[in-house]
Order: sequence, then C-alpha cells, then structure tokens
Amino acid sequence: MKPKLKKNILMLCLLYFVSFISFALPYGYMQTFLVYVGYDVVERGIILSGCAVVAILVQFFAGYLCDKYKTDKVFYNLIVILFVISTYVMYRVTEMNFFLHLIFISLVGGLFRTVMAVQDAWCLETDDDCKNNYGPIRAFGAVGWMIGSPLGAWVIEQYGYPSLGLVFAVLSIFNVAITFFMQDAIKQEKKEGIHFSDLKKLVADKRYVIIVLIFLIINIIATADTYTMVDKMLVLGADEGMIGARWSIQAFTELPLFFAGGYLLKKFGDYRLMIFGTVMYIIRFLLYAVVQSPEMLIAVSLLQCVTYPLIMITSKTLVDDTTPPELRASGQTIASAFYVGVSLLIAPVLSGILADAFGLDLTLAIFGLSGVLAIALGSVYKKI
Repeated sequence: MKPKLKKNILMLCLLYFVSFISFALPYGYMQTFLVYVGYDVVERGIILSGCAVVAILVQFFAGYLCDKYKTDKVFYNLIVILFVISTYVMYRVTEMNFFLHLIFISLVGGLFRTVMAVQDAWCLETDDDCKNNYGPIRAFGAVGWMIGSPLGAWVIEQYGYPSLGLVFAVLSIFNVAITFFMQDAIKQEKKEGIHFSDLKKLVADKRYVIIVLIFLIINIIATADTYTMVDKMLVLGADEGMIGARWSIQAFTELPLFFAGGYLLKKFGDYRLMIFGTVMYIIRFLLYAVVQSPEMLIAVSLLQCVTYPLIMITSKTLVDDTTPPELRASGQTIASAFYVGVSLLIAPVLSGILADAFGLDLTLAIFGLSGVLAIALGSVYKKI
C-alpha cells in the first residue's frame, strides 16, 4: 500500500474515532433529556418523529450539493457546525417548550444522520483502498461511540444537560481540525456540471432502486429491535440498567466483524454478505419471539455481532456500486434518507399496530420473516 493511501486510511480512522465520540453526546441522550424536561410519551414520540423527517429532507439535498460543488469535506464541516449550534440551543432550554424542542431535536437527529451519511460517502470516495477497508475504518467509529456514551453520562451527572452542548462543541473543534489534514473526496468530472435533474438517473436505475428497497426492509427490521424487542424486555421485567447493558454489549460485539470487513468483502463479496446478514436477522427475530426471559433476549441480541456490521458495510458498498460515478455522494445520502429515514417513520407505527393486533411475540416473528422479502428482491437484483 502506498504511503499516501495508508495515510488516507489512518486519517479516516482518526476522524471516525473522534467524530463518534462527539456524536454520542448529543444523539445518545435526546430521549432521556425529553424525560428530564417532563414530556409525556405522546409528546416525545411526536418530537422524535421530526428527526426522521429532517433526516430525509436534509440528506436528499446534502449529497446533491457535495456532488455539484465537488467537495464532501466542506459540506461535512458545515453540517457539523449546524449540528453544534442546534445541540447547544436544544440542551440549554431545560424547561418545557414544545415547539422549540420539536425544531431543535428534529435538527439534532436529522443532522446526525446526515453528517454520518456524508462522512461515509467521503470515505468511499477517497480512494478504492478506503472503500475496500470501510469496515475496519467504521470500527473506529464504534470504538469512539463506546467512549462517548459513558462520557456523555458523566457530563450530565456532574454538570447537567446544559453543559452537554458545550462539551460537544469543544470536541467538534477537534473533529473539524482533523479534516484540514485530510484529502477531500475524488469526484468524477462532468463537462456540463451536476444539475438537480441528474438525480433522475438514480431513480431510473432498477438496480439502485432494488438495493435501496432491500435495505429499507432490513432497516425496518433493525429499527423494530429498538421498539418491539425493548417492549418485550420491559414486559418480562427488565429494568433500565439491563436495557442499557444490552446496548453496551451489542456495541462491543460489533467490533470483530467491522475490523474483518475488508477481508470478508474480498473473500465473499458484498452481495453474499448482505444475504447472510439478512438470514441472521430472520433467525435473530424468530428467536426473540420464542425466548421468554430478559436474560435470554440479551443473549439472542448478541447476534448483533453479525447482523449490524454486515448490513452496515454492504449497504454502503452495494449502493456505491449501483450509483453513477459523478453522483456517488448523492447516491449514498439519498439512499440513506430513504432506507434509514423512512424506516424510522414506519417501524414505530407498524410495531405498535402489529403488537396491539397480534401481541409482541408474533409481531417479532412477523418482522423477522419480512426478511424473506428482502432476500427475494436480492435474487431479482442478481438477475438484472
């Protein structure tokens, strides 16, 4: 590997590590902040749904602007700055102010999703070695998140929620500073420039549309893990400490496959890894439906070590493979807006409706078996 290429990978690893430490602070404690302020379940649901709406809208335009002006670095830093401002305002207001919190929590959640999508697009567009090593690079983000989550809890405990925005701002200075030493994304030149009408190429490409639909289905299943499975844990008597321990354990189990991502992509290919990850999601949710204790649910959730890394890595590489070279940032952010943003809107509502109609166990089984549809679409994708 050439020294310059090695430097690109090392700088991206550092960026993911530092950025995810900082991102964990504002995003990881939005729900507890709303409880602290005094909002009820319905109000919290309305406020948090705004995150999905903003994520869809902002991601749609962010990638287009990155491609049009041939820079991911500049727009990444602009989004980070907006993220910092929104976080600072959100956590400074600790009394109930519904519309202010609706606006700024929606911005925080939406900008968080957007900055991650632009960061991923930047990584994939830096060079082929960075694309092939996306898994190990992304693993440093997981390590950063594991550090940032307890750091955020410590800041809140010692200094209160208003200080969270200030600490995030300080960490973000380091985040932005790192980017000045990094190579920007390499963009495909287009003589007549990039125009909004060019985005029609994405919608017209059957392979791109099918891949996005596949990952929408998978992400609806994954999002249900946040709602239906946690509901079952609570029904079975789990306390907040047990639920929190589950999140920490899952984050830790993701690391091995993230670090092995480059090797696995080279050996098996992204399509087969995606199918295997989907099958494991089906098995995981069917087991959720069967086991009847919080401890066993946590044990089953250890399958996160396979499901999340494989789906995260292949969602980036398969979308990149089906996107025109001059629209690579647009392809990533628009795909993410759809399969992440729409799943965040659909899954909670669908989970509630199914749970009321069929109970939690059957609902978990239904979500799991919906992975069969993703596999069927995968077979269609291979034939095109």
